[in-house]
Amino acid sequence: MKKHRKVLLSIADRFADKRIEPPCMYAGNCGGCALQHVDYSTQLEIKKEYCNTLLNTVATIDAIEPSIPLGYRNRMDYVTAFGKIGLRRRGSFKHVVDLHDCLLLQDKSRRIFAIIREKLSGVQDYDYLVHKGYLRYVVLRQGFNTGQVMVNFVVARQENNLESVIDAIYNDVDSISLILSDGMADVSYGEVFEDIKKGYIEESLDGIIYRITPNSFFQANTSITQVMYREIAKQVYGNVLDMYCGVGSISLFIAKQAESVTGVEANHEAVTVAGHNATFNGINNVLFVQGDAFEYISDTAVKYDVAIVDPPRTGLGPKVVNKLLQADLKRIVYMSCNPVTFAQDAKMLCDKYAIAWCKAYDMFPQTPHLELLAAFDKK
Repeated sequence: MKKHRKVLLSIADRFADKRIEPPCMYAGNCGGCALQHVDYSTQLEIKKEYCNTLLNTVATIDAIEPSIPLGYRNRMDYVTAFGKIGLRRRGSFKHVVDLHDCLLLQDKSRRIFAIIREKLSGVQDYDYLVHKGYLRYVVLRQGFNTGQVMVNFVVARQENNLESVIDAIYNDVDSISLILSDGMADVSYGEVFEDIKKGYIEESLDGIIYRITPNSFFQANTSITQVMYREIAKQVYGNVLDMYCGVGSISLFIAKQAESVTGVEANHEAVTVAGHNATFNGINNVLFVQGDAFEYISDTAVKYDVAIVDPPRTGLGPKVVNKLLQADLKRIVYMSCNPVTFAQDAKMLCDKYAIAWCKAYDMFPQTPHLELLAAFDKK
């Protein structure tokens, strides 16, 4: 990661004449954004060159699909530690930047955060160095198209010490949950031990309604996600396998273009929510299976025409790639949040497949990160 950051900085330095005053007062200190010091069109140029460098000739990106530059995030995980609430300082686990606002969030979430911040006085936070305390994270989620807001309080003890905070926001949000995270790992998810209000929100993508629960994964930038899903829908046909399907967001979105869709997901809660989403939307040609994607593709006797893969930042890896190569698929649609691991997987996939096209999308404006989408067709 340090090597990649040096590459990014060396590219950014060549655009020194494009520097602007960052719109956020915390820029340069907060670890959330690294590119606010240049205008948005320049950010896209820097990211395009950075991405092509990381892809290392496996594919070439000609342009990046732009996003709205601010107010795009539908989720923010605020750390509560060392007497502060905010995000970690760039490059430091031990230091938290005390934030009063974040311009990446939608307006309603920003207003809710201001209320929470004011009411948190007197609530014990968490010391990550000695692993003692109570409140670890405040997680805000908001439907970009529905406006519904969820607040999750991630705590280290199964008790509710947040009555005054909850009372202050109760009528302004749609869902409030308490989540237990009592281990050593620094995570903002865990067992939901109390749904104080509703326990889910809904989001809409091109008319499909998705239920999102406290631990459900959903792409952080809804507007760009819609653009990407529309492209994926153009690439599928026949029997489709959606690996790492989460709450079924892609599976359900592309169902009309496919004869059948099978979504595989390891997380039990996500599979349950995916099933609800299919039923609620009246989509009958999608089946969701709880299990490991590698094990499923190893054991299934079903013949698929197209596979959609959207792995974590670690990528697919040799084991899964080899199973995909053995599956005799006509097309593989690969959605990636990491150009480095995408390039590694692509080199292996190109043993039997050719990259038909590869596009980049600015899922995370103001940061070096982006999303790739590629189609691999059988040679």
